Formats: sequence, structure tokens, C-alpha cells
Amino acid sequence: MGACGVGDEGTPAETDDRDEKLGIVCNAMFSITGTFTAGTPARPSDTPTGCWPVGTWTFTANMRENECEAPPMQLATSYSFRVDRKIYNPDPPGSPGYDPTLDLGWDETYTYLGDMSKLYRVSVSEGGSGECEGNVQLYSADGTEYWNLKPGQRGAVIEGFAEYAKYETNQR
Repeated sequence: MGACGVGDEGTPAETDDRDEKLGIVCNAMFSITGTFTAGTPARPSDTPTGCWPVGTWTFTANMRENECEAPPMQLATSYSFRVDRKIYNPDPPGSPGYDPTLDLGWDETYTYLGDMSKLYRVSVSEGGSGECEGNVQLYSADGTEYWNLKPGQRGAVIEGFAEYAKYETNQR
């Protein structure tokens, strides 16, 4: 009876060259803590659970691990964004097709409340536990430092993590 192997199972790679291939100079990890202040509209009574991100998310990032020669300078002392939500209606009020009873779901807008020149993306999604998970991606002015902030919202408490990467070249 014969057997064959796939790849080099018994030979671990001596070095991980991912960072080198991507031009990453160093990485750091942060923990996130903060508060959530609910906004309007309030969560409907017929939707008692799940993600309801409407409000202001405010949090700080504290270093947990650092592989950089010098600790990375944060882009702000705290980070904040707001989520607004309204009923989606494709026709503006007063137009011939406007129907105020039309309910096509929610239309969310995300507003970063920090230095907009550093913002790349902000969004919120429902996590596996039904709670909200934020995503704020920021770049330094020269585009060589990337922050991926992942706040998680449970009631009025925000907890999560952040990843930092320093690149050799502009990543914007």
C-alpha cells in the first residue's frame, strides 16, 4: 500500500516573507475601548436584538504588541464616528412618485468625526453574535502608515482591536 504527501508537510518555512512581499516595514496591535451613545431613530420595539448602530461611537486605541523600532504615533488621541439611519425612499418628498408609506429598508450614512484627510473607509456590519462591528480604515498623510480599527459595540460599551502596518511606499 502506498501513500503520497502533498507539499512539504514536515518542513516548516524558516521565515514568513509576507511582509517583505507587501513592503511592510513593521506591525503593531492595539486594543480598543470606548463608549457608544445611541442616536435617533431609536431601536424599534419590534427589533429588540441584533445590530442597531445608530449613534456616536467614540474610542481610544492602546498598544498591546509592537514590532516597530519606534512605537507608532497614533493619528488621533481618540477616534469617533456617527451612524445615521433613515427609511429609504427612492423618490424625494413632493415628487410625483413619492409615497411616505413606502418602506424599502434603512439607508445608513457614516460620518467620521476626525481628520477627514486621513479617512479611507468607515462602515458597520452585524457580527456573528448579532452585535455591531465597526470598521475604520485610516492612512497617514504620506500613505505609508495604515490603521485598521475594529470597534465592537455592545450596548453602551465599545471594545475591539486595531492593526497597524508601516509600509515602504504610499499605499493610498
